[in-house]
Amino acid sequence: MFSYWLAAVRRSAPAAAAVTLLLGGFVAGALTVDAPADWAAALLRGVGVGAVAGVVFVCVVNTSSTFHAVRAATRHGLTLDARAADVPSVRRLDVPVAPGTTAYRLTDAVLHALKQVPAPRIGDVTEFTHGRLALTYGSVGGVDVALRVTVTTRGGSACVDMEARPVSRWKKLDGGASWAVLTATEPVVRQALLEEAVA
Repeated sequence: MFSYWLAAVRRSAPAAAAVTLLLGGFVAGALTVDAPADWAAALLRGVGVGAVAGVVFVCVVNTSSTFHAVRAATRHGLTLDARAADVPSVRRLDVPVAPGTTAYRLTDAVLHALKQVPAPRIGDVTEFTHGRLALTYGSVGGVDVALRVTVTTRGGSACVDMEARPVSRWKKLDGGASWAVLTATEPVVRQALLEEAVA
């Protein structure tokens, strides 16, 4: 849990720095307008207020995100780690398959397997083509997650790229929702590909 919190702090550091600079600059500017001769004291107070605001921002945002990540991990029977702070969450699988196996056949097998998973549940299938699958999962810890699976085949192997990210792409932290969806679905996808390889 602490490793996730530290990783979340690193991801939110630019936003915290922006809050610190903006609020500190505003306070220093306002104090300088009131007492132009005492600009050094105004600058010092602005820096202090900005630093306090940045620390509060980091603590509140990252503690809340950690709480949601713990809930998401617990709900899906996962162990929370620092990778849960990465948005988007990505994985690559390489699986041997029988020569001549098409990407469409593997994509169909993956979709069928994911539909059988009790949690997380698929909300919508937004794309299903030759080697491409896009799904949305509703409200994983309050965040809608989009999962994209891309399957390519070369001779006797299949390469599967998986990417999970919040549907709202502006989110830099999602409380581990993308990681939870990806980590819960990855073994299902791997198993479906292995079963299809020996079929």
